[in-house]
Amino acid sequence: MKPFAALTFLVALVTASPLGVTPRESGSLEKRDTEIVYLTNCRNLVSCCTPEAHSSRIAYYPVSGQSQNGEQPAANNECTVDSSNYTWWEQDGKHCSFPTGVTFTTHIDSDAQSRPLYSWSGWGTNGFKNFNCYRDNGRKLYERSGPEWAFLCNVVYYCVPQ
Repeated sequence: MKPFAALTFLVALVTASPLGVTPRESGSLEKRDTEIVYLTNCRNLVSCCTPEAHSSRIAYYPVSGQSQNGEQPAANNECTVDSSNYTWWEQDGKHCSFPTGVTFTTHIDSDAQSRPLYSWSGWGTNGFKNFNCYRDNGRKLYERSGPEWAFLCNVVYYCVPQ
């Protein structure tokens, strides 16, 4: 084979599309992102003259990937369980209603905080769907802040659809 013909053949071989091969259906091998609910404890810090305040909130994200880098939940995707102190998540029946009218209720086992990180700890429901809840490591989920104040929420448990 002459050098030019060999080079032409190799270029054609490398750039050619396979015939008769159909692509796999979209999503057949990829991991799909899902919604997620966080049970959080929050601190309200003011730089002057006011003691630190505590509250517990539930935050909903329709796509879990949108909660991994400090993103705040949308205003209608957050509700307050206790506005005056941290709640004891390990008691049954903790719940709150989002501005959308959906109520999320948790049932975290009483010994869940003694279990290993990321282990199953209980369940939750929004009335339409059931969720499995897992112990988290207390990482910061999100922060809102201004020149002389900060509001920080840390994850106690996270819940994903069953």
